[in-house]
Amino acid sequence: MPGTAIFDLDKTITREGTWSRFVRYVTNDVEFWAKLPLVGLQAASYKLGTASRGSVKEKAIAHYLQGRPRSELEELAEKFVQMDVSHGLRKKVYSVIHKHRDQGDRMIIASAAVDLICSPMAKALDFNDVICTRLSWDEDDRLLPTLDGENCYGAEKLRRVQEYFSESSPDKPVTFYSDHITDLPCLLWADRGVAVNPNRPLRRKAPEYGVEIVDWDT
Repeated sequence: MPGTAIFDLDKTITREGTWSRFVRYVTNDVEFWAKLPLVGLQAASYKLGTASRGSVKEKAIAHYLQGRPRSELEELAEKFVQMDVSHGLRKKVYSVIHKHRDQGDRMIIASAAVDLICSPMAKALDFNDVICTRLSWDEDDRLLPTLDGENCYGAEKLRRVQEYFSESSPDKPVTFYSDHITDLPCLLWADRGVAVNPNRPLRRKAPEYGVEIVDWDT
């Protein structure tokens, strides 16, 4: 019977994170390096526990992307995603995706990455749906410096996944793939949790919780 396969994006499907690379991709060198210390201060505050992870994204938007037209950013995001699909995915991603597709599974990306990146990535890889961090736009379709809701990260990601299935339960079994310790709640919520090239904390914890560890790069 068909089930459900939920994939984190950054460093699970892709080898590297998408947000900072996308900001770098759409920004000229002089502007990027000139404003980097301002964004870095917010990132340092997050590391110290005095700022949220979402606020780091908002700071980057405010300094690099605020006011840019939606059509322009969507076009750039399409090109960025196509580069990643061509050169930036983990080696075994396609074989795993094809396996789930052949089984008739519903496939979903659940990520802290922004919708600007997640939506074209899901389309390129033939996923059914996306659960992710949402950007905000003004009445003229220009980017605002605030997120639309919470950053889809950690406990918020699990809440959003559960909200997604609030009206109809997911087809079983549910498989959840992620590289990061902050997705441990999602991995344990699923029928099958799979740690993909996990970061060190998740690699240590995975055996304790019965989470499978796989390498998609060899």
